[in-house]
Amino acid sequence: MPISIKQTLGAVGMAGLLMVSGAVLADFEAGVRAYDSGNYRAAMMEFTQEANQGHVQAQRRLGEMYRTGQGASAPDLVQAVKWLTLAYVNGERDLAPTLEMIRESLSESDVVRGEQLALEWLEDANRVVFADDDTDSLYEQF
Repeated sequence: MPISIKQTLGAVGMAGLLMVSGAVLADFEAGVRAYDSGNYRAAMMEFTQEANQGHVQAQRRLGEMYRTGQGASAPDLVQAVKWLTLAYVNGERDLAPTLEMIRESLSESDVVRGEQLALEWLEDANRVVFADDDTDSLYEQF
């Protein structure tokens, strides 16, 4: 049975909205232009760079591209769960139905893998600070 968004948020925690600098915004816009012109590989590269820097809209766009397979050889729903979950916890609440739809189409282990990737990204990026005991209990939930 797929894990619910509430369970995901319990595991991932709430991340604050990130401030985006002008340089990051300019690079995001380059990704939008590439996407709009049909150059999905270039768009994916731009969105990946910005998503890794915490740009919420880039996380959303990247997740959607992984969901549909644009810019890749095939859809990657585990990566879609990762990036769309990150966008969701950073304020893109309208993604809830999309995330539920993806979760319903994946095995529980694939859902957990995608959510684990999101949690690892948050921890690696120091977006959420957990006490050691809290981190252990989060992993036990999976």
